[in-house]
Amino acid sequence: MIAAIDCDLRQSYCVFEDGRAGRGATPFIALAECDLDGPAPTTVLFEIASPVSFNRGAAGHAAMTQLAKWAIWNAACAQHMHLFMCRPGRRVLVSPSNVWTKGYDLKTRHAMAKAKLAKKDLRECEAMIFMYKHDPDAWKPLPEYLATL
Repeated sequence: MIAAIDCDLRQSYCVFEDGRAGRGATPFIALAECDLDGPAPTTVLFEIASPVSFNRGAAGHAAMTQLAKWAIWNAACAQHMHLFMCRPGRRVLVSPSNVWTKGYDLKTRHAMAKAKLAKKDLRECEAMIFMYKHDPDAWKPLPEYLATL
C-alpha cells in the first residue's frame, strides 16, 4: 500500500492509493486519519523541500524567511517519518517537487493522475502516487537524498 504526504508548515495532507485521505497539523496526524480502516502503508512518498527556489517577488526577504521555516519543518518531519517507518517491509521515499513533477504544471499533473479530491494538496498527493508508479526512480530513501545535497 502506497501513501503520499504533502507536508506544509502547519498543515499536512495524506492520501493512500486506495483513496483514503486525511489531513492534520503534522504528517503523523494526517497519516493516522487515513490509517483507521484498512492496510497500513508499506511505502510512504514524502514531498521534501527542494534546494531549488521557484518564486521570489518584491517581498523577497519575507518570502525567504517563510520558505526557510517551511524547509526546516519539512525536513525535520521527513526525518521523523523515516525513523517511524524504519522497519522491515516499510520505507519512506522522498522527492522534491522539481524532480517528481517532471516539470508538468499543477493542472496538467492533476489531469494526468485523474486526481479528483476536492483540496489541491490532496490532489497533489494523488499526483505523487501516479508519478511514482510511472517513475519510481525519482523517489529516493531520505539518507540517499540528503547525501546528494
